[in-house]
This record gives sequence, C-alpha cells and structure tokens, in this order.
Amino acid sequence: MAELVFVGMGLSDERDLTLRAVDELRATPVIYAEMYTSRLAPGSLERLGEILGRPVQELSREALEAEATILEALKRSPRVALLVVGEPFAATTHVSLRRTAEAHGHRWRILHNASILTAAASLLGLSHYKFGRVVSLPYPTEHHAPTSPYEAIGANVRAGLHTLVLLDLDPAAARYLTADHALRRLGEIERERGEGVLPPDRDVAVVARAGTPTAQCWYGPRRLLEGRDFGPPLHSVVIPALPLHFVEEEALRSWAVPGDG
Repeated sequence: MAELVFVGMGLSDERDLTLRAVDELRATPVIYAEMYTSRLAPGSLERLGEILGRPVQELSREALEAEATILEALKRSPRVALLVVGEPFAATTHVSLRRTAEAHGHRWRILHNASILTAAASLLGLSHYKFGRVVSLPYPTEHHAPTSPYEAIGANVRAGLHTLVLLDLDPAAARYLTADHALRRLGEIERERGEGVLPPDRDVAVVARAGTPTAQCWYGPRRLLEGRDFGPPLHSVVIPALPLHFVEEEALRSWAVPGDG
C-alpha cells in the first residue's frame, strides 16, 4: 500500500506552495504535475524541481485521465505526489483519481491551497455565501456553441445568487478564452434568447490574473467591458446578484470603469 498526496499549488507560481507542501515534496520520491485545468507562470515547474533537487514530471490530460501512470508509480514508490494548480479537488478528474487509488488499496492525503473559486469573490469584495452554481464557458465553434452557460447564469440570477464564470483554456496550445470574447459570446446568446439575463447595461465584473502580482478587476456594464483589453490571461467573469449588499456595492465601486456618458 502506497500513498498519493494531492498538492495544491495556488494561483501564481512555485512560490505559492506552502512550507508544509515543500517539506512533503522533499520527502516524496516521485512527483507529477498537471497543468491542463489551469496554469502557473512559465518556468514554475522547472524552478520547483531545482528547489526540491529532483525533477517534476508534467502529465498530459490524457495520461492523467487514463490514471495508469499514477497507479504504476504507486506500485513502485511508497509515496507519489500530484501537483495541481489551485485547489486539487475542485476538478472532478482529481476526485476520480482519488477514488481509483482507494480502490487499489492506496491511501491519499491533500494539501490545500488558494483557488479561483474563492479568490475571485475575495478580490471583488463579494460575499462567498451568495455564489450559486459555477459556470464554465467553452470556446464557441461552428459545431459546438452551447447556450447552457447562459441558462445556468439565468438560474443564479433568478435565485439572487452571484455567478463565477470560468473561461475555457488550452495551455498546451497557449490558447485562452479572454473575458472580452466571453462577454461578447454571452451577449450574442442574450440577443438570441432575449430573456433579459445579460442585457447590455447589466453590470458585470472581470477578474484577471487572480493570485498574481498583476491581479486586476473591472466592474461595469457588459457593453463597456466587452470592448476592453484585460491584459494577459487567466481571466474570469463574475455576474453579481442584485440587489447587492451595501458592503458589496461599496467594494465593487472601487473597480468601476468610467462610463461613456
């Protein structure tokens, strides 16, 4: 029986690892990392390998979801670590791997870290308790342009709940859905559906590069934000619920973009 340690890496780079996590990794013979559900600053894994004195092997999405690489490592080593950007069990892939390890008789542990699921709300000053279902917005293509994200946002809006919208990414191809494109896509669906979920003057927020030294937020009407350049990824969109608590309203005001008169 071996042990699989899931290690949250936080949101910026290798320096976001906790001291406890570094101690654990130094005592772990085999270390893997996945960077397809999110990504850290370039060179983070290489620098971490130098700190630990052993290489960190990056796993592709296919290798991680197949689970065989991790299971084989657990047969050979008493302890294996999997590094995950953000909080490890925020993605169902990692929960599935945990269950598979259990089924093969292995133990598991988790070392938590910061996640966009909480960081976006914290930066904006919105109550964590008022968030509804998290929504993922994929790249629209000719054959796949789902409207289900709009429908999920609508359900949260009607329930008086904030919505965090996570944007599609493909780090291996350096391809990231940006907030301006995401808002334009949601605007297209609004025009098609006409349900009043995200009209042009509906106030929304954008969070860029949460957890990094260049983190920034914007708040204002969708029609204004969908035309802005928010800088390098990663981006997220937040649809605040109405009415806002007065503390939330004051916090968002500090991120407000100038109006167009």
